[in-house]
Amino acid sequence: MNNELLKKLQLSQKKAKNTLKNKLNANSSFGTLTDDEIAKVLAIRAKELRISQNKKQIDLSEEAMLSSPTTYSNFEQKGAISMINFIKIMRTFGRLEELEKLLLPTPKEEIERLEKGRRERVK
Repeated sequence: MNNELLKKLQLSQKKAKNTLKNKLNANSSFGTLTDDEIAKVLAIRAKELRISQNKKQIDLSEEAMLSSPTTYSNFEQKGAISMINFIKIMRTFGRLEELEKLLLPTPKEEIERLEKGRRERVK
C-alpha cells in the first residue's frame, strides 16, 4: 500500500512539473511568478538566445569558460546556476549592460535622495 501511495505521489509531482513547464514561456511576467519559476523563465530566455546565435550548449559553455558543459545544460533544464556562472553567460551573450542596470536606484529614489539632501542643506 505504501509503495502505491509513493508512486501516486511521484506521478502527481511529475504532472505538476510538466504543467508548470508548459505554462512558462520567454514572455512570462515576473510579477506573479515564484523564485523557481523566474529562474526557469530566465533559462528559457537563455536557451532561445543561444539558439538564435546558432550556438551549441557545449560551445557556449566553453566560450563562457564554465567549468563543465553540464553547468550550462543544467541551467537551461532547471534554471539553477551560480551568480558567477550567470554573469559569465551574460558576458558571453554580450548582455552585461542588462545586469549593470539591476538594482540601481529608481528615478523616484533618486528624486527623494536629492530632495532630502536639499532639505538638510536648508536647515
